[in-house]
This record gives sequence, C-alpha cells and structure tokens, in this order.
Amino acid sequence: MVNIIIYLKKEHNAKDLVEFLLNEKLIASASIDENNVSYKIIDGSLKEDMYSVITAQSKALLFNYIVDAVEQKLGEKVAINSTPIVGANGFFNDTVRTKTIAI
Repeated sequence: MVNIIIYLKKEHNAKDLVEFLLNEKLIASASIDENNVSYKIIDGSLKEDMYSVITAQSKALLFNYIVDAVEQKLGEKVAINSTPIVGANGFFNDTVRTKTIAI
C-alpha cells in the first residue's frame, strides 16, 4: 500500500479529481490540502507556486493506472509521487483492499 501524492495546479478542481478516482476505485480514500506553497529557484530567482495537494491511499500496483487516469482526465502532465505505507492495522488494510479494484 502507498500514499499517492498529487500536486494539482489551482485552476483544477481537486475535489472533482478525488471523486473521479474514488468512483473509478483507483483510490480508497483521500485528503486535500489547499493553498500549498512550493518554492523553486529558476534562473537565480525564487519562484513560488500554489497547489492543492491530494494525498490518497491505494495499492502500489495501481500507481501507474492512477497517473494515467489523472493525466487523461486533466489533459496534461501532473506531478505525482508515492510513498510506501510500511505499517497499517487490519482495518486500514481491509479498507484499501475492498475499496479499490482488484489487481
């Protein structure tokens, strides 16, 4: 199991994307953090970007399906990564297993 982290530009609707992924059974649950500020140095200057960050729980084997579904729905590339869930109780495991598609 993994946490899927999606950095969504402000012009996209994070709640609609979460609803889509839940309905497709690609994720079991998700939370949305609004107004996440990200900083980078570009050409020697500090650049600030604002995102909605979706953190969703799913199966590791669904990662590539999730990336494809998100990019197809939004029509553009999106920054997505995953982090492993190294420990979880039975309730959490059952939730992810039963609320996502079988792999």
